[in-house]
Amino acid sequence: MQSEEIVTTDARQSVEDKLNELLQTIFELSVIVYDFQPDGNKLVWKKINSVIEHYKEIDDLKDGIDSFIPEEVINYVEHGKNPDIFTQGFVERAATENQFTNGKIKAVNEFQQLLSEEFTKSFPDLYDNADNMLKGKQDEGQEQQQEQQQQQ
Repeated sequence: MQSEEIVTTDARQSVEDKLNELLQTIFELSVIVYDFQPDGNKLVWKKINSVIEHYKEIDDLKDGIDSFIPEEVINYVEHGKNPDIFTQGFVERAATENQFTNGKIKAVNEFQQLLSEEFTKSFPDLYDNADNMLKGKQDEGQEQQQEQQQQQ
């Protein structure tokens, strides 16, 4: 596991280095184009080919990185926004949905308890069966939760 992290870190560092080299080459190309001289045509083509080579090298290095960045985060960065704003909004939405879901679960549990109480009042001779039925459902729910935790 630790060797995978080292490989990923090395790959990220290599990509970062190549991106910095690419930025430097593009900057040099912009300087050459800004101060273009008719006899500097070969130099411009040389820099353009260098940019293309950098892109090829970066494309080759991409397979060493297995990180996933959501498209929304990339869009935030492209529009000049801080990606932390996306993260903050995502966490807030998740918390809101979590509260909503917990409320639903609580309401269903309360309804189940109320229904069970009314059922036992209306049909006292079936009380034992209702207890066993509810206990069986609770045991199934606990088993499913344990299975989900083990899978994670």
